[in-house]
Amino acid sequence: MSFDGVFTHLMVKELQDQLTSGRVNKIHQPYENEVVFVIRSQGKNHKLLLSAHPTYARVQCTTIAYSNPETPPNFLMMLRKYLEGAILESIEQIDNDRVIHFHFTRRDELGDLQALVLIVELMGRHSTILLMNKTSGKIVDTIKHIGHSQNTYRTLLPGAVYVAPPKQSTLNPFTASRTKIFEELSTLDPLTAKELQQRFQGLGRDTAEELIARINANPNEKLRQWEAFFTELTQELAPSYLQSEKKEYFTPIPYPSLMD
Repeated sequence: MSFDGVFTHLMVKELQDQLTSGRVNKIHQPYENEVVFVIRSQGKNHKLLLSAHPTYARVQCTTIAYSNPETPPNFLMMLRKYLEGAILESIEQIDNDRVIHFHFTRRDELGDLQALVLIVELMGRHSTILLMNKTSGKIVDTIKHIGHSQNTYRTLLPGAVYVAPPKQSTLNPFTASRTKIFEELSTLDPLTAKELQQRFQGLGRDTAEELIARINANPNEKLRQWEAFFTELTQELAPSYLQSEKKEYFTPIPYPSLMD
């Protein structure tokens, strides 16, 4: 599956449990589009990998040992200046999108408390990582510099005011009311994964196809199948890996539809 909004939601929950209130000890940038934070939390060091790779963008804890370039990149030097020693106050997913905000606080040279937000956008080839001053809303720096000539909607450069990606008008499957979900499922015509993706935010193709398979198996219990799926996601996590002749799949719970 892709690192969709559902997977992002579950990853954020896991990271919240492991890293909240932790202190940043070290920061590395082993590759052009990836940074690794060493965060001391709950008596342990955790390595948090943030990737803006155009194909493999992701956020995860890792135990892999990475080698680092001899000369630290400018983006890494900036992160070290602002975030080494900082406290990770909270981790937030924006709606059910593939956008994660890491909220940090630290003391500056004058002893004043600074609020900083490290924003990770997992958007395929448009993925990026940037640091924003929460008070001013301005970008301190970003791992990829995007000027107005490259993106007329927003500029991702140091000193620019941060503009979030365009918001979707679709429903957040984790927060929408039962009544609204029932209405949407009842009016789906045709009942396809594509239609489901157009109604609900953050559903990757594999997730949408799994939901449709479960609903089609019990078409008179659409809402019950929907709720059972999301209950399983939140209460019975069982990360799974499946490899076929042509593709690899990773899912937060088993997706029987992938095995057909």
